[in-house]
Amino acid sequence: MSTLTRSARRAKTSNGTRLAVVATSAFNVVSTGTAGIAGIVIARSLGPSARGEYAAIMVWFVLLLVVGGLGQSAATTFFVARDPGRAPDYVAVSRNILVVSGVVTLAVGMIAAPLLGSDSETVVWAYRLMFATCLAAFVGLSYTFALQGSSIARWNLARISQPVGYLVVVVVLHATGQLNLITVLTAFSATMVAQTVLAYGLCARDRLTGGRPSLVLVRPMARYGVGQLAATIPLVAIARLDQLALSVTDDPSALGNYAVAASLTALAVPVAAGLGYVAFPLIAAQRGPRSATTRLQWRAVAVSAAIAVALMLPLAALAPWLVPMVFGPGFDNAVVLVVLLTPGGVFMACQQVCADLLRGHGRPLAAGWAQAVAAGVMVVLLGTLMPVLGPPGAALASSISTGVAFLLLLRALSRALAADEQKEPVP
Repeated sequence: MSTLTRSARRAKTSNGTRLAVVATSAFNVVSTGTAGIAGIVIARSLGPSARGEYAAIMVWFVLLLVVGGLGQSAATTFFVARDPGRAPDYVAVSRNILVVSGVVTLAVGMIAAPLLGSDSETVVWAYRLMFATCLAAFVGLSYTFALQGSSIARWNLARISQPVGYLVVVVVLHATGQLNLITVLTAFSATMVAQTVLAYGLCARDRLTGGRPSLVLVRPMARYGVGQLAATIPLVAIARLDQLALSVTDDPSALGNYAVAASLTALAVPVAAGLGYVAFPLIAAQRGPRSATTRLQWRAVAVSAAIAVALMLPLAALAPWLVPMVFGPGFDNAVVLVVLLTPGGVFMACQQVCADLLRGHGRPLAAGWAQAVAAGVMVVLLGTLMPVLGPPGAALASSISTGVAFLLLLRALSRALAADEQKEPVP
């Protein structure tokens, strides 16, 4: 009887995990789809040059979100899942760390905006607005990713609210003829604030708010966060360094074409990433037999690779017809970039899943070393290929470096699983 009960529980857990993965992947697809539609509307309204300025600003926003976030998004998820009894205290510690980081980022950003905006007063104000948005985004990280550790369903709801709201506002601005660089960034800022408010409300419902920011918890949160930051900076370098390099070496229209190609070849990432997003808190919680957890992880890697290949190959084949039709005139140069970035899109989806699995093992630094080596490879390739080939050289550098990162992450994951096999099983 007890054996049947255990089998029934395992089957129920397995079914629940599958449903969570499917639902999370579906939310990822919707989120990416709404962001993609918004990007198309913005590209057609602003044109290649203004689209390039917008892309440069958003690249800096992503970079600041990673660096200023200090790895607290993953740290919050990990400790909320690992120690639910003290979850509100961990959330409070994360929030306080990120408030300080956000204030510092805002102060430095106000000084740096004139340097980044060149001679255009409009672009300078756009950068200032982006730096102000960072403060709200940082605070929102602590609440949003606490939900990933406690309730995948509420986490999905919180994170999809911003892209959906952003699309609605962008479409309204476009329809009324008010869409420009400043208004689109204002819409982005407003929807980021709304997402933070929603995430706080959902955390309050799950009793994740009202905790005491104990100094005892600062050290483990900071230690995990530093490891996550060390892992994420190289990942962002691999994903964004090509665009950052183009933003300072080429004209805005070249970056606009490259940004369109990069956004298309990243479509497999959100679909495959649902596997890692769900597995991360499950592994961190250390529940269930290790054999089942090991099978789950290798299956997640294999399925992510299959999904990425199934999506990327048709995209590369249809690019000559799809890109001009969807994005309009001025983006013809993006076609060859899509083809060159397609292998990188497959590798990026797989490495995202591998990195999430390593975070669940409490090994963000293992992912960091792999991605740091790949980032170094990318720097060398950008310096070698870009002066000769221009944007296509940046695309080749990106695809090769993401492939290196994936292979190294596979090796790190294999070692983590082997190490876990040597530990005592958790009841």
